[in-house]
Amino acid sequence: MTEIVVGLDLSPSARAALDWAAEQARATGRTLRAVHVINASATYSMALGGVAVPIEPSEMDAPHLDAVAAVFDSAQPELGWQLKFFSGEAGPILVAESVGAALLVVGTKEHVGISRIIAGSVSHYCLSHANCPVVAVPAVRDRGAQKDHHDHAVAEAPDSSLSGTAT
Repeated sequence: MTEIVVGLDLSPSARAALDWAAEQARATGRTLRAVHVINASATYSMALGGVAVPIEPSEMDAPHLDAVAAVFDSAQPELGWQLKFFSGEAGPILVAESVGAALLVVGTKEHVGISRIIAGSVSHYCLSHANCPVVAVPAVRDRGAQKDHHDHAVAEAPDSSLSGTAT
């Protein structure tokens, strides 16, 4: 149980999950293994019996590989940290890859409507099925926009320190 496993894709919530997992790994002296899953078609997955199929990076589409690797590299990986690629269904693969791990970290995508019904929720699947602790990390909101809105509201508010203090 010296490893933290994190689900990684190109979504903002997965980036937030990676950042959180990297910080936790550094703070606890654990290694980190990022798992990127390329969704296989349902027919392909059933033909394989739902088995996770490892993918060699050389078998992947180069631009996609570069994009995922750049996200992983943004966490400034330490010695022993890994990025692994699989084909299949993300939820079951992440749960399987986290067996024996100290922690599984996933992002929480904001699926709504029909996409949630069709795709399901990987984070919900992991929370329901993992045999280790699971942390679900939401995407970081645009704090700059919130700060600007707050600063604008403060600028419009009357300054109570100036009222009634004239001498």
